[in-house]
Amino acid sequence: MVEIRFGTSGWRGVIANDFTFSNVRVVSQAVAEYVKENGKGRGIIVGYDTRFMTEKFADVVVEVIAGNGIEVHLCESPTPTPVISSYIIRNELDGGVNLTASHNPPEYCGLKFNPASGGPALPEVTKKVEEFIRKVQAGEIPVKSVHRREAEKKGLVRIIDPSKDYIEVLRNMLDFDAIRRAKLKAVVDVLYGTAKGYLDNVIKTLCEEWEILHDYRDPYFGGGRPEPDRERMKSVGRVVIEKGYHVGLGVDGDADRFGIVDENGNFVTPNEFIAIAAEHLYENKGFRGPVARSIATSHALDFVARAHDEECSVTPVGFKFLGPLVAEKGYVIAGEESGGLSIQNHVPEKDGILAVLLALEMIAYYGKSFSEIRKDFVGKYGIFCNSRIDVKLESEEKKKKLMDEFSNVDTFAGLRVCNKNTMDGYLYEFAEGDSWLLIRPSGTEPLVRIYFESRDRKVFESIESEVRKLV
Repeated sequence: MVEIRFGTSGWRGVIANDFTFSNVRVVSQAVAEYVKENGKGRGIIVGYDTRFMTEKFADVVVEVIAGNGIEVHLCESPTPTPVISSYIIRNELDGGVNLTASHNPPEYCGLKFNPASGGPALPEVTKKVEEFIRKVQAGEIPVKSVHRREAEKKGLVRIIDPSKDYIEVLRNMLDFDAIRRAKLKAVVDVLYGTAKGYLDNVIKTLCEEWEILHDYRDPYFGGGRPEPDRERMKSVGRVVIEKGYHVGLGVDGDADRFGIVDENGNFVTPNEFIAIAAEHLYENKGFRGPVARSIATSHALDFVARAHDEECSVTPVGFKFLGPLVAEKGYVIAGEESGGLSIQNHVPEKDGILAVLLALEMIAYYGKSFSEIRKDFVGKYGIFCNSRIDVKLESEEKKKKLMDEFSNVDTFAGLRVCNKNTMDGYLYEFAEGDSWLLIRPSGTEPLVRIYFESRDRKVFESIESEVRKLV
């Protein structure tokens, strides 16, 4: 019997190893039990990404959910995670199930459950779902299932295309007319994922010239993980330089993470972009309110908030903690260094499509190249040197040993610790250079992640050197 647990963003596993049809049935029954206990009889949406066999896994979810008498709104094609979130809210559903492993390597699949809020399930929700999983595995709760054709005859399955409504949401959030007037040229990498039919279609209506990369399904994602990080965005940067485009944009497999390169092909880190986006929303669009970031995200956002007499809240890693702040409490922006953000009055979920369109809006509003926007930001706020090192340690014993090494630190790389935070892993703040170091186990992959930042380049290099010695 496989132990099924929800991590930072749903349950993920290796296809045919632990992510099997049998286990998907177990989790689907547990979700159905939660919905029956907490829902209002409004049904749920079921979506899936472009990974191997996701339509088949989705059919299993549909058959179990419908077998429990719950109406299913089934996406007719691979659908971005933020679109599913938006659909839940607009239609006041009891939640949604999404078959996706987001940015994980091709051999993974996953199942995310979003409750009626539209955002990722909070720990108290996933704990309850996990309790139902144990009962299903123990035979205390039977798996109820009905063949999809029979469910359709009973009116329990509705096939939907949520694209039109979602694009209308974007049109209301962003200044499409300003972007069109700027006559921008952009290259977009949809990375073989769910953004096809969404981001590419919008770009074609907004930009004077465009090029769309990898707009077809490949469950192997071109031989790598579907993440628009620095390495994957290098090819986008080369196209930007060759064709003279204003910007290069990318999203991950389920379109909740973003990647951006400027007109010189230089990668814009999510840490940097989130802070620049906050400045844009305050300065150009007149947004008011606090901002929020995960504990692993650059403190640059704190400086932007203070410059506008606002506060910056800090949460554990995981957008489930950040999403409600923008959707329910009016936060201007919430973001995390892994490439996720949302903005005021939008979905309580990461939205990579919104993020990259924000980049176009910034260029249009400032009337400057993105590299110039970056320079202006540094001129106002100074530099923030930051990095992340991922350490693959599949053995729990090795993970624990590495975490233990960082559990009680007084000095590091010759720097004196002035504050310790155990909200999520071990965070150490140093007296020199507005510097900090965080170590935490990943909630989505068999990794330990080490993050660090300093506003002093020499201090940053000292921290990086010491970290690399240890790992």
